[in-house]
Order: sequence, then structure tokens, then C-alpha cells
Amino acid sequence: MSNYSDNNDFENILERLLSKIDDTLDKRQGSIIYDALAPAAAELAQCYIALDVYSDQTYLLNAVGENLDSRVADYGLSRKEATKSQRIVNIYNINNELMDIDLGTRFSIPNDVGGYTYILNERNSLGSYIAECETAGYVGNEYTGELLPLMSVNNLGRATITDIYKPGEDEETDEELRNRALQKINQESFAGNKAAYIELTNNIDGVEKCKVFPVWNGGGTVKIAIISANNTIPTTTFINNVQEIIDPVANHGEGIGLAPIGHTVTVVAPQALNINISATLTLETGYSVNQVKEAVTEAIREYITEVQNNWKDYDSLTIYISRLVASILTVSQVRNVSNLLINNSTNDLIINITGTNVKFPVLGEVTLN
Repeated sequence: MSNYSDNNDFENILERLLSKIDDTLDKRQGSIIYDALAPAAAELAQCYIALDVYSDQTYLLNAVGENLDSRVADYGLSRKEATKSQRIVNIYNINNELMDIDLGTRFSIPNDVGGYTYILNERNSLGSYIAECETAGYVGNEYTGELLPLMSVNNLGRATITDIYKPGEDEETDEELRNRALQKINQESFAGNKAAYIELTNNIDGVEKCKVFPVWNGGGTVKIAIISANNTIPTTTFINNVQEIIDPVANHGEGIGLAPIGHTVTVVAPQALNINISATLTLETGYSVNQVKEAVTEAIREYITEVQNNWKDYDSLTIYISRLVASILTVSQVRNVSNLLINNSTNDLIINITGTNVKFPVLGEVTLN
């Protein structure tokens, strides 16, 4: 990778310019020649710096923002935009019985938990609707509970928002887009191969990552485990939706969905494996465990997230005691860590992942003494 600004700073450029002037003329600082060339040298030095930046942005590994968008377009990719969450909403009358109301009716969640609004777009069954969050992004997935009507609804007793029909996702980050492009480059997809299944599954709205198990239950069988946005375990409703897109249950192996003819595909959510952490901390003078618990938990969460992000690429994951200790020690108020346990064990936790036992690590309780 070229560094055009090397040896092209202000001093070097000015020295080269002055060297082209006859030595019989006054070239000292403050002279007419010096003062005429110095501004040009300064501008040229800035151009070389800008050229370095521009050059870096032509490489997939360095490009960011719109430059990365342009770079991945060479591989037929584009950044995933934020999508709107679709949720199941149940409507009850004043007698607490399910009842139908008009499509297009809008509801809101309480202001103290965000105040996001949802609109009824599709009827599932009596009193059950698919509602879309009117704000794009992951935020539409989070709330479960009572809704507040934004329009007058006759005989309305209550409305509740429950399951996730299709998770909403935030706009794809630079790192996520870069990794997707690198995966496409490094793993050539062809109809029915593992790379093709990974690509087509990841392109479904609401899927953040997936893991494919070929021939997991005999010839022609494929299992796909999926994870939703923010490393969350997907709901049964969403799993069923993805199943219908890839290989509908009623037409297994017929090529009705995205899967090739002859492939029986099973879409699943992995089993959440709770990672419970306990440790004894030595703190700086004047601090208590309650004061540092939030920061320590966040440091642990960052490490667990790193492990989660490796889930799609490896059949065995290890959560290391030493890495957890190192993460906790990044909190400035913590002087030392002892007696650290993972799920009540002093050993590193090894997670083996197979087609018949698909696990996904999730941070559980953090107990600090």
C-alpha cells in the first residue's frame, strides 16, 4: 500500500522546489523566491496527505461509509438498510374476548419505554394481527406488553404486543458489510453448496448470522441455525417464517422455496447456553461492588459478544478464564480478580456445536463479591 505523503511533507517539497532555483539568487527564508514557493509547497503537502487517504479508501479492508458502499458494489453487494420490526398484536374487547378491528389502526407503547408506534397491517386470525413498528431498527423488537390506542376503537378493552413475527434490524455497520463482502469473496457460492445456503439465509431480513450443517440427518438433509439482530435467539414465529422462505414444511425437498430440489432443510433456533460468571474483586479504596458492577458486567458482555460473533465460523468455542479476568481488569476501579467461576467451574468452558446439539452462548448472571 503506497504512502504518497512519505518524503512529501512541507519541508521536503519546499527543499526540492528551491533546489531548482539557481543558487546565485537569494533563496533564504523571507526572500521573494522563498515566500512565493512556500504556499505552493504547503498546498502540495496537503494534496499528498489527501492522496494517501483516498488511496486507502480504495481497499476493501480500509474503506468506510460511502467509499465502502462503492467498493462492495463491485461484488454485487449493497449495505442492508434498517428494517422495521413486525410484531404480533392481540386485540381484546371490554369482556376480555378477542375481537377484530380495522387494519391501519395505530398503537403506541408507553412513553417511559420509548413511545414507539405500531400500525396493524395484516390479520392473522380473530383478534390477532401483524403490526409493523413505524420506526426502523432493532428498537421495535424490544417491548412486550400493553399498548395504548392512538385512534378511537369501539368496545376496546386492551391491546397487547407479544411475539416477533419478523425482527427489525439496524442499518448494517461498516464492519458487518466488510465481513459479508470478504465472506462472499473467500467462499464461492454455487447452487446448493454450503456457501450458497449461508448467503441466501443471511440475505433474509431479520437474520443476523447463520450456521449451516450439511447432511446432518442423512443425504439431502440440511440444518440451518439462525441468530437475530444483536445476537438474540429468534422466536418460534420467525423461525417458521424463515422455514417457509427456504423450504416450506408442506413441500419439503420440492424446490418450492430457496432450497434446491431434493434438499430437505430444517431451520432452527440454537439452544441458549447461559454463561453465569462469579468472581471476587479487589477494588480501589473508596469503591464498592455495587458501584462497579455495571461496568464489570459490560466488560464481560463485550468479551461474550466476541465469542458469539465467532459462533458462525467454528464448531467449537471456548470461553477462557484468563480472557474474562483481563476484561474485568479493564475497569479502572478493579485492582485484582480472584475465584472466577464459569458456570460454577474454575475451568475454561468449551462449547461443542453439532447438527444435533446447536448451542449459542448467552450471558447469564454476573455475581460479584
